[in-house]
Amino acid sequence: MKIGVISLGCPKNLVDTELVLGKLNASKVEITPDLEEADVILINTCGFIDAAKEESINTILEVAQLKEKGNKKIVVTGCLVERYKKELEKEIPEVDMFIDLKEELLIPEKLGLKPEKNIDLYQNRVITTPPHTAYLKISEGCDHTCAFCAIPSIRGKHRSRSIESIVNEAKALADRGVKELNIVSQDTSFYGIDLYGKPMLWELISQLEKIEDIKWIRLYYLYPTTVNEEFFKRMADSEKVVKYLEMPIQHTEDKILKDMMRGYRKNRIEKILEWKEKYIPEAAIRTAVIVGFPTETEKDFENMKRFIQEAKFDWLGVFTYSHEEGTPAYKQFEDIVPEEEKIRRKNEINLVQEKITEEKNRQLIGKEMEVLIDGFSEEWETLPVGRTYRSAFDIDGITYIETTEPLKPGEFTKIKIKDVVDIVDTVGEVID
Repeated sequence: MKIGVISLGCPKNLVDTELVLGKLNASKVEITPDLEEADVILINTCGFIDAAKEESINTILEVAQLKEKGNKKIVVTGCLVERYKKELEKEIPEVDMFIDLKEELLIPEKLGLKPEKNIDLYQNRVITTPPHTAYLKISEGCDHTCAFCAIPSIRGKHRSRSIESIVNEAKALADRGVKELNIVSQDTSFYGIDLYGKPMLWELISQLEKIEDIKWIRLYYLYPTTVNEEFFKRMADSEKVVKYLEMPIQHTEDKILKDMMRGYRKNRIEKILEWKEKYIPEAAIRTAVIVGFPTETEKDFENMKRFIQEAKFDWLGVFTYSHEEGTPAYKQFEDIVPEEEKIRRKNEINLVQEKITEEKNRQLIGKEMEVLIDGFSEEWETLPVGRTYRSAFDIDGITYIETTEPLKPGEFTKIKIKDVVDIVDTVGEVID
């Protein structure tokens, strides 16, 4: 049996896909990148917001067309199925199986396969990122009740993995050549509270830091209420945790934060920025905001835009509000901000952020920095590309590297930044 796989959505979803791939590998099937030659096509969907749902449905429909060319099976799983399984079964009969999240890891058995017995799912996981960088999911679900977010209803309550389990997986990844661990979850800074009765992220990190071949540890999905002064002290002292925080703030105005049920106000964001400047001024922050929330006025929007101009986040994503069934905001508010107005607000903030990002990158010119080589340029196949600590894999800008010596993916090298291209990317030359 040949199986083709499509994984949509966030890195957390990708980890789920990689675990299923590992179990399929243990079932002695062939994983193929060519969907036309696949006997079974597995699609792991995202169902978080409208744009993600639309991408997932379009992908399913495109794959369904391949079924007309041969006797293929289509299996669909993931967040979209968890939310809309009955509707999907009714509307897209071309799909052979819709499998919800609790049965996702049973996909091989549901295909009639017999995986090896007693395999360790995490040890057998198939890494689909470059071999030197991998995501490490430390928990599942979320205890927050943000008004706009459907994740708790899809993924359930926060459930931390044990430190032992995570460290064992990290050691296995290091043995396979991974140099950078990307820590992901729905709420990374909440890690351990459910299992150990208190936050245990830094206790976990202290164990991960002992793994010799791991050089970079990068933190994603931090939540403002659990990022405190002690957090910044620990990050400043760590030799392996890169000085990079991925922490969505979603808005800056107290009224909107209250309506969003975020659990903090603007002064918390301001405090976090103060701690950052006090302990690790060189740290890069990636954040995200939502525009067009039902109670957001033009004044609220302008105030947030002004805050972003002053805060100068290194990287920022802007999302238009999506009115999601089953969320507190869906029950409490009408989606009254017109779509074209949401898009206007999004574009305005993007323009503001582009100037900030370019300015931040230009400040790097002349600086010596370490880069992790990811591969080679798509345009110039012999030109190495990599990332400094300031850039997360597949999300932020890259660095094109001028060198007379051959460089291999997974290597670290020192460069001097020479220029900025296309706002988000930089150019550097290798130094002795």
